[in-house]
Amino acid sequence: MFAIERVKIIKNHLNKDQKVSVAKLSELLNVTEVTIRRDLEKLEKEGFLKRTHGGAVALSYVEENQMDENTDHYEDELCQEIASTAYHLVSDFESIMLTNGPTNLQIAKKLATRSNLTVVTNDIRIAMEFSGSLNNTLIMIGGDLDNYAVFGQMAIDNMKNFSFNHLFIEIDGMSKEIGMTVSSIKKASLIQQALPLAETVTVVCLSRYFGEKSLYRVGSLEVAQKVVTDSKLADHYKNYIFNLNIPLFTSIEIYEE
Repeated sequence: MFAIERVKIIKNHLNKDQKVSVAKLSELLNVTEVTIRRDLEKLEKEGFLKRTHGGAVALSYVEENQMDENTDHYEDELCQEIASTAYHLVSDFESIMLTNGPTNLQIAKKLATRSNLTVVTNDIRIAMEFSGSLNNTLIMIGGDLDNYAVFGQMAIDNMKNFSFNHLFIEIDGMSKEIGMTVSSIKKASLIQQALPLAETVTVVCLSRYFGEKSLYRVGSLEVAQKVVTDSKLADHYKNYIFNLNIPLFTSIEIYEE
């Protein structure tokens, strides 16, 4: 088989599967692995692929995954912003509840360094942040386990035994039309039942979720006493929150009517 034919087959496999194996190509094309590596080296110089240990991946696959990694890293930075802001809203000796969610997990990591907090949560990962703390009290409510968090009537009944100085609820969407939304009916129900138990309800939401709608409605933003988001929030949403007379906290400044 001529080199031009091998290269054509390799390209077809990369277009289809996004990655190829030297060993499998060697067997498929009935040539040595040295020959396949030479073909892959040529294609890499042409900018068609990136060689890896034992094979290669399409350059488009590399770029797509790099974009995903960059997006994840950027979003993690914004979560850290929110966590740092939320940290300053809590004082020692207070009681708080953190509902499940990745941003609330980052808040938990920050708050675990505080002293004499009583922390209630339905999230196993949040609980783990406080489990080794000698300075704080952790209460993990019981219930039906689903993706590292507990929900259901048992969890709600258990939660109703407590009251909190602060309730941090993490939402998946916030629109002017229908208010706060989340992607799980179990989470929506738990949050709704937690709202009357707190002196201060703080909504936690990444700025990119403002204007988004998830499937299950939690309620109007007006149930909140505070909103915490990152510094990328659009001005028209800042104005919307101002008009509701709800204090808005970001990593760089505080907006309050």
